[in-house]
Amino acid sequence: MSATAATVTASRRPVRVLVAGRELLTWTTVEAGRDLADIAGAFRIEYTDVLRDSDAGFQSASSDAIPVHEHMAVQIYIHGALVLNGYIDDLDLVCQDGQARCTASGRDRAGDLVDCAANPVGPGEYRQVQLLDVVGSLVKPYGLSIDSDTDTGAPFTLVAVDEGEPVMSAIEKLSRQRGVLIVSDGVGGLRLTKAGQQRAAGDIIFPTRGTSLETRVSVREHYSDVWVKGQFPSQLRPAQATLSASSAPADRPVSASGAQSFTQQEMNASARYGHAVDPSVGRWRPRLWLAKTQSGGSKATQNAGNPPLDADAAGFLRSQGLNPAAYHAAPAATGRSKKRAASKPRSDTDPWTLQDQAEWRMRSTKAHGTARVYTVAGYAVNDELWRPNTVVRVRDSYSGIDGDRLIGAVTYVADASGYRTRISVVSLDAYNIEGEPSTAARR
Repeated sequence: MSATAATVTASRRPVRVLVAGRELLTWTTVEAGRDLADIAGAFRIEYTDVLRDSDAGFQSASSDAIPVHEHMAVQIYIHGALVLNGYIDDLDLVCQDGQARCTASGRDRAGDLVDCAANPVGPGEYRQVQLLDVVGSLVKPYGLSIDSDTDTGAPFTLVAVDEGEPVMSAIEKLSRQRGVLIVSDGVGGLRLTKAGQQRAAGDIIFPTRGTSLETRVSVREHYSDVWVKGQFPSQLRPAQATLSASSAPADRPVSASGAQSFTQQEMNASARYGHAVDPSVGRWRPRLWLAKTQSGGSKATQNAGNPPLDADAAGFLRSQGLNPAAYHAAPAATGRSKKRAASKPRSDTDPWTLQDQAEWRMRSTKAHGTARVYTVAGYAVNDELWRPNTVVRVRDSYSGIDGDRLIGAVTYVADASGYRTRISVVSLDAYNIEGEPSTAARR
């Protein structure tokens, strides 16, 4: 590939870039991709400025060149397939050595959902609404389509949209209550799905000709304990007041843990939390998120109660706080550190609670710090483009991995060095809110 983009015709390139409907022939570097962690896809284009360099130009019906500026629509095609449709967010112009070069970057059309408010003029709440319907209502003003390839569960009793809340925040908090993953297709639509529903067309093999590996390991997002807390109105109150002049006193409520007082019942119903433990973290590193939604306040959820805390998290006595010996090595005679038990996985009969959100938070944040990035030649395998949210077999003798992983991010790259794809792989359950056990890669 020639470093002088203007001398290369579009027909010889597998990558085509359209800006405001006109094909840009002067690009020198193009990167476009999607990451499950970021919702919206992103792109970056380096090109020679058409108005400030006499050797550059657009291919269009008109000979008049137009300036590239912010908010312009951008479409990127790979082997004739549209992989990203979005808008320019940022422009960076550099004029030196007799040449004007510019970098344009932005996101696909779902990027507006990350920045912009949901329903600034209402409605502020929905009642008895399906997840697909409420998401469709929130994204409709942005011209985005919505579809689903998974069961989204029962209707929500009440969905409240906070004032000033971004659209994607409102969508994400609802999707977590139904164990659904929200992904952008990169070209103007959202999909409600599950993680790893399809397989990639080929395997990733390393070391092999044309494949490189970049490994980044970080413990900044590894936490020993993850909490998700929320406050919900009680759904367990009796139909009549506890004290009534015309009726006998109400019976003590009974939950899965047995009889309890009305005070205990009210506390268990309104003050909710989920708690996940990662035994691989050997020191006290807690993290807490707020649920930001009342959609989990069902009778089934509140009857399930909060998960019990182990002695290391709760402390032997609340007055003493945390167990002082929980994160210290055992006596020198044993030479071993204390091992905590991992959180109990959910079963199909368990109601959706904040515990599921805590487990998902723990897995997804950990995956961000342990992703492996493989760079492979070209954009396709067996005539199919590499895509995120697909399962791929990884055979990496250098890292000692032989098993299935989830493709969490894909970035298509074109520059003076050629055409290649960066593929980030994570554990199979990193984005699976249901917490189903995955088949671990053999080591």
